[in-house]
Amino acid sequence: MTSYDAQTALDAIRHRQEQTRDEYVRHASSGAYGLVAALAIFAMMSSGDLPRPWSLFAWLVGGSLIAGGMVVQYRRARVRRKPSGAATLFTLWLGAVVIVVLTAATIAARLLELPLPSVTAAAVTALATLVATYASRPIVRKIAKKDDLR
Repeated sequence: MTSYDAQTALDAIRHRQEQTRDEYVRHASSGAYGLVAALAIFAMMSSGDLPRPWSLFAWLVGGSLIAGGMVVQYRRARVRRKPSGAATLFTLWLGAVVIVVLTAATIAARLLELPLPSVTAAAVTALATLVATYASRPIVRKIAKKDDLR
């Protein structure tokens, strides 16, 4: 094997690693899954303003969207990675941000005495979830790249 052959093989390995990382990032921060998450958040969090049987129905719809979205996302993944500590912390941080946005939107809606404060807060939180889906893609890419270097 010549040095040229060895370098070509290494370049091919790096290229495949880059393809794998790009596929993981594309799938992990997909807009379709972000939309499902936003709809689930809206369905579950807006149920506070609904009368009794409809609030339960909204919770069931939201829970079904979450469970179904997780199953579909896992089953359709072409690349599976063991989650690193940084990825887990980032996911927990993102969840905390969504909870803070929901709490702040609920407080603001109640202070403004809006007619349906839970629906308004749920809509704001769902939009924030969509924004976070697209805004977090570069961060997910950096975490995946950092994990590959280990």
